[in-house]
Amino acid sequence: MTRALHQHFLYSRYHSHHHSSVVTEPITSVVHPFAERILYSLLFAIALLTTLYTRTASIISLAAYVTYIDFMNNMGHCNYEFIPKCLFQCFPFLNYIMYTPS
Repeated sequence: MTRALHQHFLYSRYHSHHHSSVVTEPITSVVHPFAERILYSLLFAIALLTTLYTRTASIISLAAYVTYIDFMNNMGHCNYEFIPKCLFQCFPFLNYIMYTPS
């Protein structure tokens, strides 16, 4: 979804507002137009609904998932690299589970 939002048509109509911050801050991670916010909520709900459907959900797993998503999203918008780039080169799978500003 992020890649699609950076295409010219969607970027110029919806997503550019998210990038209007001169200096990104953690609050930037939640500044989205209404339609985009709904799409993100639906996307993130897939994992939650799957665990509920398969009856493998627990309060701890749901809280951990929401906390992890919010933490990674805020960390990616804080304008600071917490994780050195060399770790991503040594362990490429980190690109799929972590989010950084670069």
